[in-house]
Amino acid sequence: MKKFKIGQIGIGHNHAQGHMEAFRLHPDLFEIVGYSENSEYWLQKRGGLACYDGIARLGEDELIDKCDALLVETEVPDLMAAARKCIDRGKHIHLDKPAGEDFAEYEGILRDAQKKGLVVHLGYLYRTNPAVKKVFEIAESGVLGKILYVETAMSAPRSREYLQYLETFKGGTMYIFGGHIIDFVLRLMGEPKKVEPILFRSGAEGFNGIDNATALFYYDSGVSVIRTSAIETGGHFRRELTVVGEKGTVCISPFERPTTKWLALQNGQEDAYDKLADTTTLELPTNYNRYDAFPEEFYDRLCGKMSTIYDYGYEISLHKLLLQSCGILG
Repeated sequence: MKKFKIGQIGIGHNHAQGHMEAFRLHPDLFEIVGYSENSEYWLQKRGGLACYDGIARLGEDELIDKCDALLVETEVPDLMAAARKCIDRGKHIHLDKPAGEDFAEYEGILRDAQKKGLVVHLGYLYRTNPAVKKVFEIAESGVLGKILYVETAMSAPRSREYLQYLETFKGGTMYIFGGHIIDFVLRLMGEPKKVEPILFRSGAEGFNGIDNATALFYYDSGVSVIRTSAIETGGHFRRELTVVGEKGTVCISPFERPTTKWLALQNGQEDAYDKLADTTTLELPTNYNRYDAFPEEFYDRLCGKMSTIYDYGYEISLHKLLLQSCGILG
């Protein structure tokens, strides 16, 4: 079995630790060459984490030269510069998100990677989530009938420090959270006819960033709703995905914690008001780690087993929709 030499560029991304922990569990697949980080702030805050014990800290250029593939886990504003450097040097990347406010820059990186046959594996955590995968399986099996619309939300009660951080991004919560759940809608519904961003600044705790944002995706069959918030108490428990079809509905709420996950299918009967349905509670795993599946998935991509869904064109469309939902791209 071929082993790939990998390294991590940056430790400032909020998912940097989780990814390094997960990749270190697979020494049969990956040789971890080292990591790079120039920021004294992040070195002080995260350089001492156990996941970096025994791993060499190298200069960014040296690390890139020594690796087959890189995990790009810098602070969000620096992701694109690191990604561009890797692709220019012929290296595969796992790229965390969101992938920049400049659509042309992002599209150029992916098109260049495609021309060179380089993997760009995006850090959308919920693609490997068992509950989300079950929803896709049900929806794509046809039992729900034609999919009419999707409603999805991703929220949290973020700290004062985080609210201040949101002020630095044009799309606020939609930019940081939205890509994860726009991904659901794009896969299930395809590209919409129209995107309407609805961006709000609540002014909570004196901050002026966009801390709650919604996007409406218009289709012939209905409007799909993408909702994000950083000011919703208990928001982690309402990270939801609901798919409505002509013959049934499936819902998971939330994605990652034990909860009721249900499927309702019409049974051919109705009363004076409603079509009647049989409702089933779905039994799904709850003891998984959100990062566990990423190393093996990335390894498969490096070995040439490309996704039939998440190809270069799909990833470009997804980022375009994200930026439209943020009001950044028309």
